[in-house]
Amino acid sequence: MSLASSPTRDYLEYGVRVSASAFKQAFVNLGPGDEVLVEGPRGHFILNPERDTVLIAGGIGITPLKGMAEYATDTQLDIPIRLIYSNRTADEIAYRDELDTLVESNPQFEVIHTLTREPEASEWTGRRGRVDRSLVEAVASELETPIFYLCGTPEMVRGLWDILQLMGVPPERIMYEQFWGYTG
Repeated sequence: MSLASSPTRDYLEYGVRVSASAFKQAFVNLGPGDEVLVEGPRGHFILNPERDTVLIAGGIGITPLKGMAEYATDTQLDIPIRLIYSNRTADEIAYRDELDTLVESNPQFEVIHTLTREPEASEWTGRRGRVDRSLVEAVASELETPIFYLCGTPEMVRGLWDILQLMGVPPERIMYEQFWGYTG
């Protein structure tokens, strides 16, 4: 479970993709006033406020990256941040309105959407296809030695790690979090 909100916000927000698992169903059935036990935070998937940044998310992997974008906006960080966000269809873009608001509020923040299974007959006019080397290179081309933050399925993260290695990005400039248990 990852936080989807910035520490600058006065609330905790979690984002989950709903499934039939008992854990997810218990989460969905929570209501206002229900008590929960929160542990953590754990890990080191934290935005470096001094380095140009490329965020790459697949599906619900946007969760911690949205919080990073909020933090950069709320604290008016003076670093360029580019988000490549891959989803199957336009309907599956999580936090779309919030991301649009962050783009409007933060001239340093840009979002590049790409869809992998959007029907050709749809109204989508944006990019189609998986995140590939040419897209990553294009997005990072004007940035000064950016840090790359990857979040998605293990397969996606491994594939992006390989792309970044082929691009010559050293491992210390690649941060990642993998979301287990998702298919497709």
